Amino acid sequence: MSVKVLIMVADNLVRTTLSSHLKEKYTLQEGSAPDPSQGIESISSEILTMAPEVVIMDYCSEDALSVKILQEVIDRNERIGFVFVDSSGQADRENIMMAVNEGAQAFIPVNISKVALQNYVNRAISGPLRLRTQEDVHEASEQRLEGVSQRLTIASTRLKNSEKLIAYLLSTPLGSQPRKVLILSDSPYQRELLKKHLEDSNFVVLTASAIGEAVSLTLSEKPRIIISDYELDDGKTGIDFCKEIKFVNKYTPCYFVVCTAGEDKIPAVMTPGNGVDDCLLKPASQSALNEFLARVALGLIV
Repeated sequence: MSVKVLIMVADNLVRTTLSSHLKEKYTLQEGSAPDPSQGIESISSEILTMAPEVVIMDYCSEDALSVKILQEVIDRNERIGFVFVDSSGQADRENIMMAVNEGAQAFIPVNISKVALQNYVNRAISGPLRLRTQEDVHEASEQRLEGVSQRLTIASTRLKNSEKLIAYLLSTPLGSQPRKVLILSDSPYQRELLKKHLEDSNFVVLTASAIGEAVSLTLSEKPRIIISDYELDDGKTGIDFCKEIKFVNKYTPCYFVVCTAGEDKIPAVMTPGNGVDDCLLKPASQSALNEFLARVALGLIV
C-alpha cells in the first residue's frame, strides 16, 4: 500500500515543488495550510479524517499554532509523522527546538532538495520519535543486539585461535617454525598480490588455482597458513575447502583464512564450527594487508 503524504502549504509554488519531489514515491493529498482563524480543532479534524502517514505543513508561529495542531493530532493518532516547512523564512532557534521537542521529525526550508525531502518523509513514516511504540523500540534493540552478538562471536573466535597459536609459538623452538603459506584463488592477480606481500615478509608461498590442486599441496607441503577465496570452482566455497582440509583430511595444524568481497558474508564465514580462523576483506587495501602481515609478524598466526 502506498504511503499517504498530506501537504498543507499555502504558497502554490512551494506546494508544487514539494509535490513534484514526492509524487513518484507516495500518494499525495492536499489540505489547508494552518490558519489561526480556523482553529486547532478544525485543522486537526481535517488531518485525522484524511488519515495520512505523514503531514508536511507550513510552520505557523502565531500562538504556536502548528505545534498545537501537532500535539492535538498525535494525541489521537500517534502514528502520524510531521514535517514542518519554514515558508516565511523567519523561524528562529526557539521555534525549531520547540517543534522538534514536541515530536516534529524535521524542519525544512522551501528550497529543499528532492533526495533530502524523501529522506525526511521516510524517517517520519513511523511517527514522531518520542511516541514510537514499545514494540518498535524492542525490535530496534533486538536488531542492534543481534549485530553486537555477531561481532562478539567473531572476536571471541579470533581470540581463542590467537591464544592457541601463541601457545604453539611458546612451545616451538626458535628457528624451527614452518614458514609456508598456501594461497588458493582462481584469480592470477589475487594470487600474485598476496604472494608478493608474503614473500616480501620472508614466507615461502605456494599457490593453487583449484581445490584439488590445493588439497594435494596442503597434504604434501603442510603449509602453516592457508588463504582461500570465498567463491571457488564447482560451486564450492572457502568454507567447504576449510572443512575438507581440517575435518576430512584431519590436517588441523594450520591457520585458515578466507578472503571475501562481501562484508555481509563475514559472520557466516566466521561461524564457529566452520574451522575458519580469520577473514580478510577484498579487494584488500594496503592498510588491511599491512594489518594482516603485522599479525603474522607478531606471531599471532605463525
